Amino acid sequence: MLFKKHRIYVVFASIITYKNLFLSRIVVVKLEEKQTAVKDLRLRVAADLYLSRELRGDEVEKVAEYAVSSFPTVFARGAVKGEEPKIVELTVTREKLSITVESGRRVRAHEAVKRARKALGEELGPKMGLGVRGISVKFFEVTFIGENLREVRLPFARKVEKTEEGLKYWLELNESDLYAQVPDRIISLFNEKQEERVTGREVHRVVWCSPAKPVKYALDPGPLLEEEGWVKRFHPGIWYYLQPYTSLLRILEEMIIEKVAKPLGFQEVVLPKLIPLEVARKKGHLSGIPSEMLYVCEPGSRELSYFEEYTDLVKVFNEPRPEVLQKFLKEPAFTLPYAQCEPFYELFAGETVNLDNPPIRLYDRSGFSFRHEAGGLRSLERLTAFTRIEIVYLGKPEEVAEIRDRLVDNYLSLLDKTLDIEVRSAEVTPVWMAHAGVVEDVSRKIVATFDIEAYLPFRGDRGSEWLEIANASVHYDKYVDWFNIKERKGREVWTGCSGNGLERWVYAFLARHGFNAEDWPVEVKRLWPNFKPVTMDTWPPRALKKPPESS
Repeated sequence: MLFKKHRIYVVFASIITYKNLFLSRIVVVKLEEKQTAVKDLRLRVAADLYLSRELRGDEVEKVAEYAVSSFPTVFARGAVKGEEPKIVELTVTREKLSITVESGRRVRAHEAVKRARKALGEELGPKMGLGVRGISVKFFEVTFIGENLREVRLPFARKVEKTEEGLKYWLELNESDLYAQVPDRIISLFNEKQEERVTGREVHRVVWCSPAKPVKYALDPGPLLEEEGWVKRFHPGIWYYLQPYTSLLRILEEMIIEKVAKPLGFQEVVLPKLIPLEVARKKGHLSGIPSEMLYVCEPGSRELSYFEEYTDLVKVFNEPRPEVLQKFLKEPAFTLPYAQCEPFYELFAGETVNLDNPPIRLYDRSGFSFRHEAGGLRSLERLTAFTRIEIVYLGKPEEVAEIRDRLVDNYLSLLDKTLDIEVRSAEVTPVWMAHAGVVEDVSRKIVATFDIEAYLPFRGDRGSEWLEIANASVHYDKYVDWFNIKERKGREVWTGCSGNGLERWVYAFLARHGFNAEDWPVEVKRLWPNFKPVTMDTWPPRALKKPPESS
């Protein structure tokens, strides 16, 4: 029998143990492809495979004989010769088979444990009516080998220590983790954290710029909007939009629909505004920007009596007591829409599209988008809740690229010609890639994202920061892959989106033209209803500067 000369039997109480049978040395496999701080990888996993029934008589020895003779071949499948997982220790008792495996990167030790389970069931099931009912992971060690590795947090890591080779982690994992590829994802996460990650827009190349326009208005419109009562602060980053602000916002919204979206065949839809966490995960948000989203929890029960303790405290203290309320809520189940396009991709998840049909072109303007802004809140240009037109499209690669380019042309024409705003387009590193953890996509020749930016005269010369008010992107096949969207003939499908923050359009418009409607462009004046702001004795702020009118 294979390895018979090297086998060591330790037999007592129907237990057979094999120590160091196949371990000559552990080959460390170099990581492939791009250069990383991690040069090599070593794994050591010990697990108990609990048998489906108790072994009788000489069955302990038969199972041991099978494991010794067959496991090396099973483990070697797909591995480079000499780099197969190695069995360090193997023990068989009446109730279980215990195994310790070491490996490099290819055909990893935890994969070998799963293969051992499958092999036992397939080979000994028909012969002995035997299988494995469960796996218990006794320990899981992974050593990352490289110079100057940074100690980082990893899920399920109970211990980490520096070694001469690099960093060694002890992970607490279970059977379901092994089958969910959790160990492999943890290893990938470690590699990712060792790399220099791109979190901002490192690319910004101006592609087109309208001619410089004379300055008509040089003040920041933000403070005056509040002073005049066009808006009123509701909560940090959340505002009341009153008249005449709302009228101006709706005029610009309608112009975007009529002059940008509809000429390209886009149709209006209403997309959901509660995003299940699984959809946010597929979109890349949970791994890329969890700190920038707002989350929604459902009540722990529909019964009012369930909340009795909480409602009593609210009545007694006359305060909302959120720290108490938290105990009566379920775990977060949703996010509020960050980009408003998340449900679009889920609409096609698992479905089959036909690229012989025209491209799919939709837009949604039905609600707010919500963000916990990392850069802080500034007036009405950076908000927690903001109105948005989200334009989304799906089709052949060339169709999606053409739609995006025509959207950019329509934006620039509307802003430059109709609204008389000094504007430019810029090629940028797309936020959607950074949010989803995609650092680069050098294989594509088509620009991923164009930003549409407006000049704000009150910020000074044109070398100052311009305000992004819209963007238009192609995602290539990223979301098609992540949402498992299929095409009937297997052809490549692309998606794209274009977002507009309407508050920023209003901000840029007022920064250019000011608050006197007589100075506004003709098409805006034609639609302007000239509603008056809401007034009270104590608000808006300008009301405090005037004596009250006599009754």
